[in-house]
Amino acid sequence: MPLPAIIDTARDHLFADANDMQRIGLPLATQEHIFRLRDLYNYWLQHPRIKDKEIVLKLQQDYKLCKSQAYTDLSILKLLLGEFQKTSKDYHRYRFLEMINEAYEVARINKDAKAMAAAADKYAKYTQLDKEDELNFDYDKIVVQAFVPTDDPSVAGFKPIPNIREVIRKKIEHYSKEYDYIEEIKLEDEDFNPDDIFKVNTNGTENIP
Repeated sequence: MPLPAIIDTARDHLFADANDMQRIGLPLATQEHIFRLRDLYNYWLQHPRIKDKEIVLKLQQDYKLCKSQAYTDLSILKLLLGEFQKTSKDYHRYRFLEMINEAYEVARINKDAKAMAAAADKYAKYTQLDKEDELNFDYDKIVVQAFVPTDDPSVAGFKPIPNIREVIRKKIEHYSKEYDYIEEIKLEDEDFNPDDIFKVNTNGTENIP
């Protein structure tokens, strides 16, 4: 039975528990390969400046891999690193703070007070220690007011008209009787010549009185 594609499997199960991988039926060889990639992934996070040749050498020494297999694992790892970093900035935030801490430590060892202050300033600005903490408003606990439709104008501050429905009925009846007919109006011909009003000048513009 052919082994599943390691890149797809590692993408889905790189941090999965061994019991979970056994439960879904991953072959033992695939599990061991994922564990190797996981170790390499964690190692690269701790040493992001390490060179490709050093990674290949580590794989050859720690896992007794041939050079071609080590480079294959390296290419898989680069794909995984690219995908994980693309979906989250946590890694870059982590690395930035690590670099600031390293710079501060080097400055402390060298007793460089100016460099220590600069590193501390960068750390404070990045973590926004100079700003007040945002107040946590419990917006999710706000109860939405229930609105009930009504025809009572007093709820809006207006004085209600007594027996308003009867008043409306009488008004409708009154105006219906007063305008219960339609008189047809005959269209009359115009009693002017439009050409006499809208004369065109020699320059092509209309002369409107």
